[in-house]
Amino acid sequence: MLILPVLLALLALAPPTGAAVRRTPTQAPTNSVVDGPSADIQGLTGLFVGRDGTGGLVYLKNVAGVPHVFVSSLTGGSFQAPRQVDAGLGGASSQPVITGASGGELLVAFINGGELYTALTPNGLAGWQPPRAMYGGASNPAVSMSNFGKAYLAFTASGSGGSDVRTAFLKAGQWAPVSAPLDVQSGDGAGAGSGRPRVVACGDGTGIVVWGEGGHVYLRRVLGSSPSIATYQADPASVQGAPEVSADEPMIGSGGDSSYASVTFRETVQSGATQQTRVLFNHLIAGRFTGAQPVDGLGGPGPQSADQPFTATTEFGAGFVTAEQTPSHNLYALRLNQNAWPAGVQQINSLPELSSPDAVTSAAGTVSTLVAWQQDSGTATEIRLRYASDGINLSPDLVLSSPDLGPTNADLGLGAGGDLGGDAAVAWVQGSGDQTRIVVAQLYQPAGGFSPAFTFGYSARVNPVLSWSAASEQWGAPNYQVKVDGTLVAQTTSTSVTVPIALTQGRHAWQVTAVNPAGVPTVARGSTVLVDSLPPIVSLRVTGRLHVGQWLHAYVRALDTRPGLPVGQVSGVNTVQVKWGDGSEPFMGSNSAHVYRRRGRFVLTVIVTDRAGNRTVITRRIHIVPVAKPKPRGRAGRPAPPKHTVRHASAR
Repeated sequence: MLILPVLLALLALAPPTGAAVRRTPTQAPTNSVVDGPSADIQGLTGLFVGRDGTGGLVYLKNVAGVPHVFVSSLTGGSFQAPRQVDAGLGGASSQPVITGASGGELLVAFINGGELYTALTPNGLAGWQPPRAMYGGASNPAVSMSNFGKAYLAFTASGSGGSDVRTAFLKAGQWAPVSAPLDVQSGDGAGAGSGRPRVVACGDGTGIVVWGEGGHVYLRRVLGSSPSIATYQADPASVQGAPEVSADEPMIGSGGDSSYASVTFRETVQSGATQQTRVLFNHLIAGRFTGAQPVDGLGGPGPQSADQPFTATTEFGAGFVTAEQTPSHNLYALRLNQNAWPAGVQQINSLPELSSPDAVTSAAGTVSTLVAWQQDSGTATEIRLRYASDGINLSPDLVLSSPDLGPTNADLGLGAGGDLGGDAAVAWVQGSGDQTRIVVAQLYQPAGGFSPAFTFGYSARVNPVLSWSAASEQWGAPNYQVKVDGTLVAQTTSTSVTVPIALTQGRHAWQVTAVNPAGVPTVARGSTVLVDSLPPIVSLRVTGRLHVGQWLHAYVRALDTRPGLPVGQVSGVNTVQVKWGDGSEPFMGSNSAHVYRRRGRFVLTVIVTDRAGNRTVITRRIHIVPVAKPKPRGRAGRPAPPKHTVRHASAR
């Protein structure tokens, strides 16, 4: 009886069938400055990248001295000019967050004047809908949207007993609020301060909310506007023998199956006479937590603590959970396998870290994952990245930021995201004062999935048209370079090109290379085009008697050879068609026989085509007459007397 559950568990752990394992992507030659330099930039608060490479980032910027919400949409591989999405609201805005789905749909939530607002755009190029007031006396919004466009909003709201955690559900552009709060106990300060809620929208349509309340971390599922009756506590009573004091700063990660979730949080424990903070992970399977375990790389109670919990997972629940040790500031990560099963803990930073890394993690497709953080060497701060193309093995450090723009300032914001193809984007704040900027680095996988339209083809033009399928590149069309016989003849962003130079008769090898914006080339398999612009040589011989009812024979001799060209360098005769001109069905072949059934003048037409599409047409005029009848003769060879025609008188 246990066989089926065991098999199901093994299948749940298996990597997705057909999932593409990518390599570490290549950074574009230059980073994009989305906004700035300007002293009005207040901070970056969110970055979202969808499966199809669309997305956007959200940040705060002063307008006439008042903070407002701005969004730069990611469309066609480029971050667009920022737009203010809280236009018309006079008060100061704060705490903006962003999520979205494929097709460029973006959803932003923020606080203005103590009231929660949302703003929506159906795609990155369309205008933003006016801000919609959702709830008064609110704070700490969190949003998440599934790949299928269903979104969940979680937030803290003022309640009769202090603060409550509430949610709302978005489907097809319509909001449905959850009437009751999610709190375990009224008056426990649910979602307040460092217990602010987090939410994830799973692929199966379920939302999962975590929050801090009464010194503990709780989780509850929500299906649409209906919360589950079950609430689960994620924090333990003790950690490695040290009793718990409180838990807060929860994070939540899940994939397509809401049965599995990763919950990360900060746990304060009593370590001797002092308190120690730890970062813990707990794995939820259906209605049971498997048990909290440390993420921070600390051996147990001691002088060091941990902070800055963060987690993000792929659609299949794999990813990384990160934590910062203090006061060393070393960055540690717990790797999660499929369905959030915990694996090993490892140190991420390879160099000493002198300040908080402010690390973030992200998925990049269904398999690849990444960790981005700020590296402080003491003389400079910079943004670094480690990428796991297989979701397991992290690459060496990649330095994303350029010192030309000044020191990075991840305390004011750092975000990361990736698309289904494994491309990645990392955004951060760089510079200070009037030199403050919002900067984005984009990293590209090689373009792939394209090939010539044919392995071998013919062209009746000396300037043949060469075509190929589009490369799989989410962030804009790559630059295609076309070589003929090893020589570069054209570059284009289209998927076809007319060879600009006249090619000689015969075979020519050609190949197309897709170069992505990071300059990484991908070479498609080679192909051959045979140029044959000369029509076939045709001769016609007609034999037989030109009489009604008599057989005529047409003998066609067709050649597609040229002096000096081997047989393999010409396309060769493809079809021979004979039309006798009397309405009968055309005959396909070199030797044709035909009988005319009536007298008249006819045009015999012969059409010969070669494999390249050239054709030669020759005609022959034919005059068909009746067969001459012999004159009748009388006796002894004398002519017979003439016959008389009998005429009948018509009736009057």
